[in-house]
Amino acid sequence: MSPSPVPFFAAGRLRRRLRAEGGFVMIIALGVLAVVSLLTAAVFLTVQSDTSLTRGDLDGKRAYASAQAGLQAYLFALNQHASDSTWWQNCSNDTVTGAAVPASTYGATYDYTPVPANGAKACSKTSPVASLIDTPTGTLRMKFTGYSGNTKLGNPTKTIVASLKTLSPLSFIWYTVHETEDTSINSDGCDTFYWQGRGPPDSCRISWVTGDRVNGPMYTRDQLLIAPGDAPVFGRGPQDPIDSEVPSSDPKALCVSSQCYGASISNPVPNVTPQVPLPSDNANLATDAANPSHGTSFTGATTLHITGSTATGYDCVTATTCNPVTIDLTQKQIMYAANAPGCDPKYTPTGIDYTKSQVGGTGPTRNMYWGACGDIYVYGSYNTPITIAAANDVIVTGSLTNVTDTDGQTAPTGPATAGLVANEYVRVWHDCSGNPPVTIDAAILTLQHSFFVDNYNCGGSRLGTLTVHGAIAQFYRGIVGQIGNSGYLKNYNYDDRLALILPPYLFDLQSTEWKVFRETLCSPTAASSSPNSCAYTGA
Repeated sequence: MSPSPVPFFAAGRLRRRLRAEGGFVMIIALGVLAVVSLLTAAVFLTVQSDTSLTRGDLDGKRAYASAQAGLQAYLFALNQHASDSTWWQNCSNDTVTGAAVPASTYGATYDYTPVPANGAKACSKTSPVASLIDTPTGTLRMKFTGYSGNTKLGNPTKTIVASLKTLSPLSFIWYTVHETEDTSINSDGCDTFYWQGRGPPDSCRISWVTGDRVNGPMYTRDQLLIAPGDAPVFGRGPQDPIDSEVPSSDPKALCVSSQCYGASISNPVPNVTPQVPLPSDNANLATDAANPSHGTSFTGATTLHITGSTATGYDCVTATTCNPVTIDLTQKQIMYAANAPGCDPKYTPTGIDYTKSQVGGTGPTRNMYWGACGDIYVYGSYNTPITIAAANDVIVTGSLTNVTDTDGQTAPTGPATAGLVANEYVRVWHDCSGNPPVTIDAAILTLQHSFFVDNYNCGGSRLGTLTVHGAIAQFYRGIVGQIGNSGYLKNYNYDDRLALILPPYLFDLQSTEWKVFRETLCSPTAASSSPNSCAYTGA
């Protein structure tokens, strides 16, 4: 049976309804299109913003890498000229502008310039150390600015301030090249190391004994000789490495024949790669002292008594030619005695008769010392940073202490450190008459020879303890007493301030590798008093 046809009037109504539905669909389609368009725009804006942020982040990283490139370039040049302090002191090699970063494909560059120290405004050719080296820390501070190379975005920059410092024998309470006796005193072949195939002769050997205390890190290019059955103490704990260049990784190799007996060794570190050489002379300090703005130079033997911030005494080349000395140590912090013509720098540690080199009579120069060699005889108590250096010897004629060391046994505090630097010997005055215990609060450096007690073999029984708060660095080990017989036991204590605060101008003595001591990504908009400021000087 066939379906009934749709009436004509019904089909018309259906067509009209369909036309009405078509308008509704168009509205929906337009709405969907609008939403999609908005979403697309949002996605585009988000992607564009993210791309901009990514680009900015990339440029920031490129700028930082450029600043690092400048730091490494300067550090490399500094170490290339480590033995020539005039390279960085001439005020001409410390500033670079617009240097291209090697192999950069985006045009990155860097600048660098020093951050003046101690209130200076710029590098001073007449006082480069005072104007560039921060006195409390002994660091050279440099500012390195890196540029991304993207000029379309204003060439974004990053700035680093780095504190640079040299490795130093003053990083240790005890530093020796040889643990044997000085060859200028003993010609038996003492210039060999214990760890070499044939050891030095018995006459060259110096032992550590029970009662000797070395409280701090140690460094020797040799081995330590312990007397059989004795028990010296090396180090305050694990924080104090006891380093040796002996070519063996066995901790016992620190001691001769691997016999440490009863020695207490805090942190044995044998087989250390050579890295801390001893400077060969103190000629740079002579130059520093010759500058009247901060130093004092003498010729021949000089006797000094230090009281607080004043040094008084006499400079006597002969027994009758003496010049009075009065020094304001707050203004002139470095003193140097040069050799006069006729100096014959020979030293015999025993049989010394001090009266032969003392001025006689009854005047103010009585008991002052005279001679053509650049020697400084010194004692007293100081309250300001000082460095005493000599072309020949420095002789400590009594305790030399920091005013904060009120009893001779207290670790010094505050900013005042002292340096005793001799090309030949640093000596402790001892005339065989039973001198009292001695305290020296100073960094002691004997660049070619030893730290000695004069007449160590006389005076009867032990004199007590030789106390040092500071550091001792010597080419050959010096003798301070005989086992159970005469001289002093050792009480050597590292002055931890020396890790940051060097005596004046001792920085200028170093010829070792420079290292980055501290690095700060600084802000050019921060207040200059803030450590985050690129202009911060530490004041």
